[in-house]
Amino acid sequence: MNQTSIKIPAALAALGLLGSLFLASPVQAADPALHGAGASFPANVYAQWAGLYAQERGTTVRYDAVGSSSGVREIKAHKVDFGATDVPLSSADLDKHGLFQFPTLVGGVVPVVHLPGVASGRLRLNAEVLTAIFTGQIQRWNDPAIAALNPDLRLPEQRITRVVRADGSGTTEVFVRYLKQTAATQAGAIEARDGVVQWPGSQVQAVDGSSKLVAAVKATPGAIGYVSSDYVLRDNLTAVSLRNRRGEWIAPSLEAYRAAVRASGMFRNGLEAPPLLDVDGPTVWPIVTATYIVVDRSPVALERAGRTLNFFYRSFLMGDRAVAGSGFAPLPTETQARIVARLTSFRTPDGRLLPVLSGVPGATQLAQR
Repeated sequence: MNQTSIKIPAALAALGLLGSLFLASPVQAADPALHGAGASFPANVYAQWAGLYAQERGTTVRYDAVGSSSGVREIKAHKVDFGATDVPLSSADLDKHGLFQFPTLVGGVVPVVHLPGVASGRLRLNAEVLTAIFTGQIQRWNDPAIAALNPDLRLPEQRITRVVRADGSGTTEVFVRYLKQTAATQAGAIEARDGVVQWPGSQVQAVDGSSKLVAAVKATPGAIGYVSSDYVLRDNLTAVSLRNRRGEWIAPSLEAYRAAVRASGMFRNGLEAPPLLDVDGPTVWPIVTATYIVVDRSPVALERAGRTLNFFYRSFLMGDRAVAGSGFAPLPTETQARIVARLTSFRTPDGRLLPVLSGVPGATQLAQR
């Protein structure tokens, strides 16, 4: 999404409660409007959750989809109530800054193209060819390496324009990690730092935010870019099929993301982030990631902090319905239950219990489900 504020009623409002308490400005503990910042990857889902939560609790929140790197910086500096990131913080980093992190949903990062006459899922690229395209080693769509993977397609001689993110993006970081993990030789020329990449070669168009990337791909014949899975559905983009670790050609889909979660054993024993890139399993989409919320472990205003966790508590209780039609996969049921238990028993380091369930009709019954 663009680096603009989205006014979201209650839901995201609930998110912000923790970090704001440390601030004299811009977030005030007494301010009923809550402020979050970070990843564009899950922003549309959070807005969907927010609308539902607003109907129940009537709170407003500002969420700035400024990219994962900025979201992490903001929560570490206590300038927002919550941060959102597609790249999980390490245990050492969480401890250093006094933060708590938990996953919310799972989605794919999807290469998308603008090639007239080519339907979504028809163009096939393996990791080596995809990486050679994004490093500028392959510059035209009728290159023999692309043609060899697509004998049934008539590929134009057109030059390839790479559309990439200019801002600090978790989507970019996940995408580049996949390229470097699966095609290390070709990806050696990619220089990445905190989600910002210096892409080698020419014919590169860099934009801020996923929405601008989508617009640029749509406006540029011969373009290729990468976005989170929800944009593919919402904006009717032409997705690429990729070859997974099993050698299967896989189009991006909800089931393919679920397959990666199953094959990885994701969060089976805790909330630590498992690798979801190039997972070995049948029907797996190879570029999958979870996205995370980061909050403060030591909030000053407990009621505000409790409302933050209450929002997520309610959203997780919705189960699969929480992400229905969004292009994302829900967390495994066992993981959702584990997170609900953690949220409803959240204590600060000095032993204070957050009032997560206060004022929630039927909270006791729900907590026992």
